[in-house]
Amino acid sequence: MEILITRSSSTSIGTRGILASAPHRRRESILDTTAQAVHSGCFAGALDDLFDDLAGRRDDEPEGWAQYAAACREHPVRRLLHQDPFTWRAFSKPRGYAGDAVMMDYIYGLGEAASAARGATPMGAAIMRYMGTRPSARAVRYRRQLLAELIDHTAERGGDRVFALAAGHLREIGLSRAVRDGSLTEVVAVDADEASLSVVAQEYAHLGVQAVPGSVRQILAGKGPRGQFDLVYAAGLYDYLDDAVAAALTRRLFAMTRPGGTLLIPNFKVGARDTGYMESFMDWTLIYRDHAAMERLVASLPGGEVDRHDVFDDESETITFLLVSKRHRERSLAVAN
Repeated sequence: MEILITRSSSTSIGTRGILASAPHRRRESILDTTAQAVHSGCFAGALDDLFDDLAGRRDDEPEGWAQYAAACREHPVRRLLHQDPFTWRAFSKPRGYAGDAVMMDYIYGLGEAASAARGATPMGAAIMRYMGTRPSARAVRYRRQLLAELIDHTAERGGDRVFALAAGHLREIGLSRAVRDGSLTEVVAVDADEASLSVVAQEYAHLGVQAVPGSVRQILAGKGPRGQFDLVYAAGLYDYLDDAVAAALTRRLFAMTRPGGTLLIPNFKVGARDTGYMESFMDWTLIYRDHAAMERLVASLPGGEVDRHDVFDDESETITFLLVSKRHRERSLAVAN
């Protein structure tokens, strides 16, 4: 089976001073222009310009970015943008963190997405629709599709156990033919958010999915599910892990992967185009990785056990993926000897 892989090449000053300096008057004008466009209801182009401007500012002037991002949240345009349920949920963090499973459902158009749009102002609902067209939203949907295809591929080659860490609402299950057909013996979804696990249990328990509470700390301590799995993945987790924890967790997840099995690690990529908006108006900061950083995760694994690996991006170069195949045991012994 051909798996869906789309490749691509690879002085501290106060807020008043930031907005008063010449380069920043232009930035402030962008915020004013965006506010006017949102009020008018014809704002897609203006929002495109805002996203591009914020991304450029973040890349070109990193030493002042944090202060400028905070200043953006003081501008009146913030109150308009926060009418969008997606932007507001990230900023308000009702579960204590941005990027929760409900936010992913907004991107997929599942769960509470429809009711959130109905409950928003017309302006907010329109911005929410626009947010669904952004590269980050498209990349998240691609990630879901890729996971579903990997699950199906796992079943096709005789695998029967799948493990998802930080599973959220496990929406890839809804796209998996193998799960619907009962081709897998066991799908284990681990998450620290009990509200997310409740949704998994309610919607997918009848398909044999197990919703198990658990944390990264517990998995690192070897307190996760017993045995090894044919497919292991952590869809949105690595965006929040520093390098040391990421390397340690990669080793642990690889140990949980059966010989002949597959480990998938996605991570938002350095240079992702929506980062400036996420960090300013959504107050949503991630840990970004490039191909070299993903290669370092592979280098932390036992070399004799890695059959092959691949690092690739989604079409928009927003998320980078590490796909590692574990060597069959007999081949591992041959390499060792």
